[in-house]
Amino acid sequence: MRGVSTAFWSIVLIGSTVSIGAGFVGGRSIGSAGALPVADAKADDGLPAPIRQRLMRRSLFGAHSLDAAGAFDPYGDPELGVTERSHAAPGYDPRTDRAKIAVIVIDAGSAGPGLDMFTHSTLPLTLAVAPSDDDAGSAVQSIEAAGKTAVVDGSQGSPARIAALLHDGARGVIASLDEQRAGVLLRGIDRGALVVDAALSEDDAIGPAARALHRQLLTRDVIADARDDGAYVDFMLRDALAIAQRTGTAIVAVHARAQSFDAITRFADRASRDGADIVALTDLNR
Repeated sequence: MRGVSTAFWSIVLIGSTVSIGAGFVGGRSIGSAGALPVADAKADDGLPAPIRQRLMRRSLFGAHSLDAAGAFDPYGDPELGVTERSHAAPGYDPRTDRAKIAVIVIDAGSAGPGLDMFTHSTLPLTLAVAPSDDDAGSAVQSIEAAGKTAVVDGSQGSPARIAALLHDGARGVIASLDEQRAGVLLRGIDRGALVVDAALSEDDAIGPAARALHRQLLTRDVIADARDDGAYVDFMLRDALAIAQRTGTAIVAVHARAQSFDAITRFADRASRDGADIVALTDLNR
């Protein structure tokens, strides 16, 4: 009987020892795996950056308020971002000449304190004021006093009101109008005013009307910030640089936003390195 009992407990002891040993080996393996260093998140530069929250603020009143959020912005359509232009500026030789890029800041008259960053910039920017802006005449005068170029957004407003802003110091108009409205506008303003075709619709006829009336005409080439996305803005600015390098000139439209101001400031340095300069709108010749 003693021999049977001894054999039984020997088997139990051996089984327990094997189980403990297996558990030790397995536990060590799992523990070792848990102790492995965490993969370095920076090892693969191709991974996207972590998504960070950004607080979006809207004021209660004004152009960027909630009650104005549904207003149509003709400059906000990426499909109209780049106009087609194949001809080069007269006498431009891309092998030897530096290209010229003019920047028009849309909605400058309604930017409020946000206008200061543009007027205080060392870049020779052009700022567009709409006739409906509060105290538009004073905005035009402030822009010109800061050494910048003011133009009037002529897509809205009567020719008389637009002419008044030209009298206050604006150098020209930027507009996209059908044939009838384009003719009325151009016949109602000073013959020496610069005309910029905003090129925003298929029935836009301000270009042909300006040529028929022998007015100095320029055409907007790129809308850089139709999307509120830094990479998109930089991409569109590179498009503008490519147009300028090919044809000698380019006109870029941006909105009066801090992000667009920062992008234009960065772009000015890159353009300069690549043979193009930011110039006043009045310095372009096409």
